[in-house]
Amino acid sequence: MTYKAVQDVLRKAGIVISKKGELHRINFFSGLENTAYYTTSLEDALERGLAMVRAAEKLPASAFAKSRVRPTSAHFG
Repeated sequence: MTYKAVQDVLRKAGIVISKKGELHRINFFSGLENTAYYTTSLEDALERGLAMVRAAEKLPASAFAKSRVRPTSAHFG
């Protein structure tokens, strides 16, 4: 499998892959460094990226929601 083919599969799944030298970095789109995964194997990158998506699908939606402070009452002038 080529880098481009893996990139296309992961992109459709919501994962971005980048390469620097022999090192591949995979992460969620807009993911933070603590969710990134590094590997030298393209096959490992594909398997791990798809596993990341499966694991994220098992999380409750509230795990992705941004917390907001909501007023209990609103006073308009």
